[in-house]
Amino acid sequence: MSPPGPQVRVRALGGLELRGVGALLLTLALCVVSGVSAPPSGAAPLTPASTPRPDGTAGAAAIGTTEYRAPASAVYVSPAGSDAGRGRVTSPWRTVTHAVDAAPNGATVVLREGTYGESVTIPKGTRLTLQSYPGETVWLDGSREVSGWVADGTTWSVDDWTAQFDHSPTYTKGAPDGRSSGWTFVDPAHPMAAHPDMVFVDGVPQRQVASRSAVTAGTFYVDDAGDRLHLGTDPAGRSVRASTMSIGLTVHGAGSVVRGIGVQRYATSVPEKGALRVLARDVTIENVVVRDNATQGIYVGGRDLGIRSTLRNISAEGNGMLGIESSYSDGLVVDAVRVAGNNTERFNQAPVAGGVKICRARNVTVTDSVFADNVGPGLWFDESVHGVTVARNDMLRNAGHGMSYEISSQAVIADNLVAGNGGVGLKINNASRIEIWNNTVVENAGRPIWVVQDSRVASNRSTPGHDPRQPLPDPTVTWLLGPVTIGNNVIGGRTTANCVLCAQDTALRRTPAQIGITLDGNLWARPAANAPTWLATWPTGSSSTRTFTTVAALTAGTGQEVHGAELTGPAVVDATYRLTPEATSSGAVAQPMPGWISALAGASGLDPWLGARFG
Repeated sequence: MSPPGPQVRVRALGGLELRGVGALLLTLALCVVSGVSAPPSGAAPLTPASTPRPDGTAGAAAIGTTEYRAPASAVYVSPAGSDAGRGRVTSPWRTVTHAVDAAPNGATVVLREGTYGESVTIPKGTRLTLQSYPGETVWLDGSREVSGWVADGTTWSVDDWTAQFDHSPTYTKGAPDGRSSGWTFVDPAHPMAAHPDMVFVDGVPQRQVASRSAVTAGTFYVDDAGDRLHLGTDPAGRSVRASTMSIGLTVHGAGSVVRGIGVQRYATSVPEKGALRVLARDVTIENVVVRDNATQGIYVGGRDLGIRSTLRNISAEGNGMLGIESSYSDGLVVDAVRVAGNNTERFNQAPVAGGVKICRARNVTVTDSVFADNVGPGLWFDESVHGVTVARNDMLRNAGHGMSYEISSQAVIADNLVAGNGGVGLKINNASRIEIWNNTVVENAGRPIWVVQDSRVASNRSTPGHDPRQPLPDPTVTWLLGPVTIGNNVIGGRTTANCVLCAQDTALRRTPAQIGITLDGNLWARPAANAPTWLATWPTGSSSTRTFTTVAALTAGTGQEVHGAELTGPAVVDATYRLTPEATSSGAVAQPMPGWISALAGASGLDPWLGARFG
């Protein structure tokens, strides 16, 4: 069980509640597939006691508002200090790098207000707490102010620009991009995506172009051969900053803590993984903002390295490729984070871009978080992830899927709001032992819920996506669809898809009984009886798929959804995604769920209810 999080007071923002997650980890051992219990006589859908959605509460406290206490033995750093000083509050060191090198194991390093243009590494074998001074604003910044601009035709330029960065498009430095469909990182429409150079004018990022002749207002070009930087926006009277470093902070020291600071404007290449990298066990990152970096904002993992680490009250925003990436991060806790507006460079959504992607990890908890407005999937688990709890999150307006759980196993997905996404709301792809309870999955452009088996199976060792730390084939992650239990959800709304729940297996041709799909207590919503055309599609054990246009037909044809209901015509949610009066009076009877699932939603002892909880 993880220890409780450290206490923090937040200046001017009132008290900040850091939710405990240790109890949630215990539930992972209980993630067994269960059927839907019979309802008590006269049961009706109820809205439980009010609770705030994370869209209004998740993310880091504003940089400069946290007030972490420092022990008497703490060492101090200030932009006005000197590395020849004593590291005391009255004689601080000048650089974070010097402080990390000089501080004893177990020390607290306190950063005074200012901007630190450094690339910092907490080394292996050193456990440190790195935190801001109470109430002071601290940034690690990978850019510097650029002056000396000279008019150059219709553009402006500066000489002696020697900052050069790797622009490999994949995780292998120096390798070309993939060639097969679905495996290219860079979209031809955005060919400079993997070039991590960055320029900001008055804080606004400029777009990199491939030649001097292409430079116009709002763009820039780096002439590596001529050591010259060209800018299309008049710099007169403006602050122009350009990135000169690629990585802000790397944590190799197990047990370290980083809190109350920001990391921005690092020209991180794709193979370097992240501007902030956690490559050690038992690390906590808390109340940290990671924004406006070239590719990945945060990376946690590395084979057997990022174990039991915690990301709590994090804001990952405006990063070029991904907000957060993680692999081999067993026991990872993601709590109250806000991951928004990432993939600004418009990398292809697959194989990896958008909000968060987690691969090859076990026992992961994601709670009380927001994944919104990312150009790609909001939250994506892929490649042999096992034992996941995803509870009380909001996945909103992402360009790709709201959430995807792919070639993985054993997940509880409860009390989430998945709405307004450009792809599928909730995609379960070749995943087994899945519990989907009390989610509101509405107004997504793609299929609201898609439960699908493709041709990949873990018994084929040549197919990419295995966890090499496990026996192969791994009997706990088979890449076979099912069992899947879907109960008490609100599904549908406006969509361009052809079905509300699309369940299919035309690849392996397993029957519904072999897969094990259980439905009950759900509210199905459509704006019209033929929009979408089908309420549900259903496997048949053959190359064809059955279709149903009403809940009554689905129940008659499958024996499922005995207590479900449909709402055709009236809106199922209002502008804030709360259920409308027509939805709450629709007649659907929410079913009792396992007690540990209601505990995840913070609703133990309450009568069953429909969809995600709201305040």
